[in-house]
Amino acid sequence: MPALPARLLPDSLAMRIFLVLLLGILVAAALTFGLAQQDRREVIAHFHARENAQRIADLLRMLATLPPAQRRKALDELNPAEWRALPLADCAGRPAPVLAQGLEERLAGRVGIDAAVRLPPPADASPQHPPPRPPAVAVRGRFADGETFCIVHQGQRRPPPQIEQWRFPLNLALFVALIALVCWLAVRLALRPLQRMAAAAEAFGRDLRHPPLATAGPAEVRQAAQAFNVMQEQVREVMAERTQILAAVTHDLKTPLTRLRLRLESCTDPVLREKLGSDLDAMQRLVDEGLELARSMEANEAAARVDLGALLASIADDAADAGQPVRYEGATGVLADCRPNGLRRAIENLVGNALKYGGEAEIRLEATPAALAVRVLDRGPGIPEDNLGEVLRPFVRLEASRSRESGGTGLGLAIASNLIAAQGGTLTLANRPQGGLEARITLPRPAP
Repeated sequence: MPALPARLLPDSLAMRIFLVLLLGILVAAALTFGLAQQDRREVIAHFHARENAQRIADLLRMLATLPPAQRRKALDELNPAEWRALPLADCAGRPAPVLAQGLEERLAGRVGIDAAVRLPPPADASPQHPPPRPPAVAVRGRFADGETFCIVHQGQRRPPPQIEQWRFPLNLALFVALIALVCWLAVRLALRPLQRMAAAAEAFGRDLRHPPLATAGPAEVRQAAQAFNVMQEQVREVMAERTQILAAVTHDLKTPLTRLRLRLESCTDPVLREKLGSDLDAMQRLVDEGLELARSMEANEAAARVDLGALLASIADDAADAGQPVRYEGATGVLADCRPNGLRRAIENLVGNALKYGGEAEIRLEATPAALAVRVLDRGPGIPEDNLGEVLRPFVRLEASRSRESGGTGLGLAIASNLIAAQGGTLTLANRPQGGLEARITLPRPAP
């Protein structure tokens, strides 16, 4: 069976499962209702046949007690719409075994029955004249005195009570509403652990110290939560080991760097001393930023609510006081939940990059009902579109504009990305249409 096009399916997994359950139950209910209606019609037809057999048997027993001369008169006095007599040759039609069996049981040999047949339906039994009249039943036989007969019994119309015609749609609507409610509750109950696990995974991505997931609920949910907690602990241990190794290596490099710098003082060749000193300075910067990268992965600072606009204004003012062309555009009084020192270091790294490669930096703050956006803009050469995501990884440098000769170590943007991720935010880079690079920090809007 071909799959439905994706555009015809709801985007939500909960809605997809809900629709599948609802449609499945409705189809099953419709089939069950159809089978029940068929059985109901068969049962009603059976009881009508038994009732007709009883009425015919009562009439034949009554006629059997009358003399032949009075039987015709008795038949003429009956309701002509229900009873009539026909010639024997006209009593032909489909067999009526249920009716015949009922007659044989009730007459007990007092009247001989040759056949009990169903005659063709009356001419007005059509969908244009609902409800149709029941089929006529013809009984052919002979009395004990030898007189033959062919008596036709025509059942009367029995229209359903009027109350059923308006009650059925109401009952059907209530049934569908109840089924929809039960299906929705079942879907929400089944997907709630998945939603809770997704929220825990997102929170763990922002904070490695996020507490483990509660192991409660059905056995499958507990098993999934336990597996998630084990994975979370393993990731936390791997990240801690990686951070520890990076911190230990960069820290241990300080000692040989210090010895090399002391031995450099004994170098008598000024050109060689200048080259070696430049290399030592580059190594020192790499060690310092390696330590800062290790610290950015730990994110031990506690979160606090701060005036984000005032924080950005102070960064711009400090840079301006140092003679750097940095300006801030935006309002103050915009609150954000963040780790202030980590956020300041991240923005200062971005501002430093903008000054280094663009000559000036502009900081803007934009607030929407859902998020806060901090934009750091420069007028530099930008970054090739294919490399915008790569430069956020550690030790990635672009030779054209961000090379070791210009002082870059390939760690500044990675440090900023780690520090911002610890705030629960994201860092993205984009080239500006008018030239230059835009570094955008997106932070969640704090709850009121």
